[in-house]
Amino acid sequence: MKGQVRDNIDRISSPTPESSQPETTQTALKLTQATAGTNTTCSVVPGRYRFTAYAVGGFRFGLASVATDGNVRWLCPLGRTIEIDIPGGTTTLNYTTDVNSALGFLVKLQERAA
Repeated sequence: MKGQVRDNIDRISSPTPESSQPETTQTALKLTQATAGTNTTCSVVPGRYRFTAYAVGGFRFGLASVATDGNVRWLCPLGRTIEIDIPGGTTTLNYTTDVNSALGFLVKLQERAA
């Protein structure tokens, strides 16, 4: 029996997000941070997203007011792609990086029809 990969709200997720080709609803949002450890935010709408840590270092994400160690819900190491599910009522995604000048791309995925 094969295991299943699940996201933060227990939905079945792609075991290799970087190799699948999802349908997207917009162009990618570029996330950067000049200084490691600084909390930065971006505006989001509820739904499923895919994030790729593209250059220099990894990212930590949270939904609370700061993406500190106690509020981290998702980690994305350099060169990897993860799926993030933003719950209803949330409009801000907080993030921080482990090194200066990290770069990544966040894209909202198209919801599948039921």
